[in-house]
Amino acid sequence: MSQWLDKQTRHLSADYRQYLQDELQTIVSYQATIGVMGKSGTGKSSLCNALFGQEESAVSDVTGGTRSPQEITLASQAGRGISLIDMPGIGESLQRHEEYREQYQALLPKLDLILWLIKADDRALSVDQQCYQELLQPNLANHSIPVLFVISQADKIEPCREWNEQQHRPGPLQQENLFLKQRVIAESFNIPNSHICVIAAAENYGLPELVETIVRVLPHERKWGVVRETRPEQISDTTWQLCLACLWQLLRSRLGELARKGKEVMTDKLSTLWRR
Repeated sequence: MSQWLDKQTRHLSADYRQYLQDELQTIVSYQATIGVMGKSGTGKSSLCNALFGQEESAVSDVTGGTRSPQEITLASQAGRGISLIDMPGIGESLQRHEEYREQYQALLPKLDLILWLIKADDRALSVDQQCYQELLQPNLANHSIPVLFVISQADKIEPCREWNEQQHRPGPLQQENLFLKQRVIAESFNIPNSHICVIAAAENYGLPELVETIVRVLPHERKWGVVRETRPEQISDTTWQLCLACLWQLLRSRLGELARKGKEVMTDKLSTLWRR
């Protein structure tokens, strides 16, 4: 990455190049934090392993309470890693909602992204809807955190015997039912189709598309914290090109800010000399 930046900034002075190198290091070493939601059995662990596949550190509570969100830090070989937070509340006792609501209020400012998993063959969405509307949505009003819905275990949707074992993808009727599932989720949660991804982690299906969607919805300065820790085989060429374009756009913006500050300082100095 540093070599790439050197090529892009050969025409700049040494001070400007060093400034951009420092900014680059800050951006690419950012530790992203992802909240993972969904009922038990939706495949949250399978998805995280398929995307990141790294050793887990010790589990720790994020906030107080009897059933707190659990944070797992996946340690990077060369960076700060990535934090995954398993958020409670889906399918739990309704009496705990007030407790969970307070936990969410404390937790959401720490999150960069929320992945909400729903099994492809799960027709009972009322619990997910209630949790989304009562626990998450009210708190999202004050935080611009992207939420992506992930239809997991796509190979389990009927007719499940139609799944193509050789190509690891759904058959025609399964694909139709997955499209229908996307439509139902979009209407039930009032979200755009572009924020719904379909995967089968065990079949390695839909994961590069999910990573690309994650990159598209995250702010520029947050993208690399996720991509850096993602398994290389799950990152498409399109995703890499998008990341590089956004990174260069971000660095150019920082350089522009630095230049404007320099002009302001020079203007202030000239104004002072003129008044003298």
